[in-house]
Amino acid sequence: MPQQPPKIDLLPEHLIDQIKAGEIIERPGNLLKEILENSVDAGSTKIELTLKNNGLDFISLKDNGHGMGFADLPLAFSRHATSKISRFEDLYQLHSFGFRGEALASIAAISKLQCITYTKNEPEGSEIRIEGGQTLSHSKRMSPREPGTELIIQDLFFNTPVRLKFIQSQNSEKQFIRRVVYSFIFSHPEIEFHLKFDEEEKQIFQRVETLEERIKEAIPKIPDDKILHIKKSYEENEFEIFLMPSQYKGPLKFQFIFINNRYVTDKQLSRIISNALISTFGHDDFNTLCFFKLPAGHIDVNVHPSKTIIKIFEHSKAIALATSSIKELRSTPQPQIAETASSFQEATPSTAIEQNFFGHLDISQELLQKRQEYNMEGIFSPHQLHLKTPEQENLIWFNDFFIKKFENINLAFSAHKLIQAYVEKMLESPSSSLPLLVSEPFEKNGVHIPSLEKFARAGAELDLLNGTTYVLRAIPEWLNGFPLKEVVRSIIYNRSFNNITINPLDWSSSTWDEMINKFSVTELIEKKVALNLDALLKEKLW
Repeated sequence: MPQQPPKIDLLPEHLIDQIKAGEIIERPGNLLKEILENSVDAGSTKIELTLKNNGLDFISLKDNGHGMGFADLPLAFSRHATSKISRFEDLYQLHSFGFRGEALASIAAISKLQCITYTKNEPEGSEIRIEGGQTLSHSKRMSPREPGTELIIQDLFFNTPVRLKFIQSQNSEKQFIRRVVYSFIFSHPEIEFHLKFDEEEKQIFQRVETLEERIKEAIPKIPDDKILHIKKSYEENEFEIFLMPSQYKGPLKFQFIFINNRYVTDKQLSRIISNALISTFGHDDFNTLCFFKLPAGHIDVNVHPSKTIIKIFEHSKAIALATSSIKELRSTPQPQIAETASSFQEATPSTAIEQNFFGHLDISQELLQKRQEYNMEGIFSPHQLHLKTPEQENLIWFNDFFIKKFENINLAFSAHKLIQAYVEKMLESPSSSLPLLVSEPFEKNGVHIPSLEKFARAGAELDLLNGTTYVLRAIPEWLNGFPLKEVVRSIIYNRSFNNITINPLDWSSSTWDEMINKFSVTELIEKKVALNLDALLKEKLW
């Protein structure tokens, strides 16, 4: 007897809401982004945010925005109800962050929620309580107060526990939340922010006039002359960038890109800005704030439910404006780094001293044997000498090798062997995790399971999708600054690190220093990571 085809039914509304919530609220950080956008759209000048257990147990947001009236309050938690647009054309003239009318409905569908709000037009406040999308109460509050809204969200994902399996480690979630919150702190210096995470001391960012003042609040030890800044415009497009050397520690390492003050995760733009920094300064070891101001009709925000991916009309103009602005930073009188870079480039890569020293060095059979033993073929070829920008001026490069003075000894390093020794050492102990803004896929086929497990224990977070692909969502913090794809492939596929492409401009000098400082000179020489040039030259020339 032929099997009956399954009957097609319309899904119930509460299930539709829960499915829709999964598109918008993947993790607590996504939720925070949505409610912070609502507060900013409401004209708030003060926002107080409290979280417990990274927002899974408790989130409280209190603002002094214009609030909502009694009749509007339940509509705010209904799907596709919004005050931001009324016709399709409005999508291309947006001047607000929210517009879909989906976020609050999605939040209410997967949490226990209470919202209290006051407006200046109504003498009484309003309150609504919702659990799992079901409204429990909607009432008036008799005690008057200033306009504003307080939103309390508890037990996130209580009715969709399967989603908790996809929540990452506490540290990764906290880092992601901080990234979301600080994107608003930096893009809205006109708003006073109060932040409270669990039992940590409350952080207060006062309302300030300029972004420079907000940067000083977040990175208090940075001198004024170390904040590099330029602002340029072309036709209707404007680009502004702030660079802060990463050695001045802030709340997190960041590269934020904003389009019309909206935080976006555009991988192409991020890569272009990094390449422009490397081209200009020889590295991209900066904390970076980039602001594009484009005509509202030239961007499409309605691309992804998260609204962090944006299509740009005349994309090439925005890119050209950004890259030319960054290049001009080098000639700007304010940054000392840029001035040094400009003067340093006057040095020629092959001076007479360098050619005489390396060209006339008597390379004996014993020295050739040493070169082969250390796998350093070609290290003394003078035409391969590369002098780098000032951030790397303590490194002299030859092919995939470099010379550096360490503990008052001139050492010749194999870059590949140094990376391998460093990674192997760091994999032996757990580390804090650093979430990736964009997850990286790796094929399951060929993965060395013991190496993968060791990588995970060290702080990496990978998920297996569809049985064929691992997705890397977070890396150990010590891998920050490395060209990730090649290094991670070497780790999880148990491949030789000699396959990694070494382009010195892809690595900051501080990254090499950090690796070297994990070892003593004796260890470096014993592991054949480095060759003692002082001892070798003394033996041959004295």
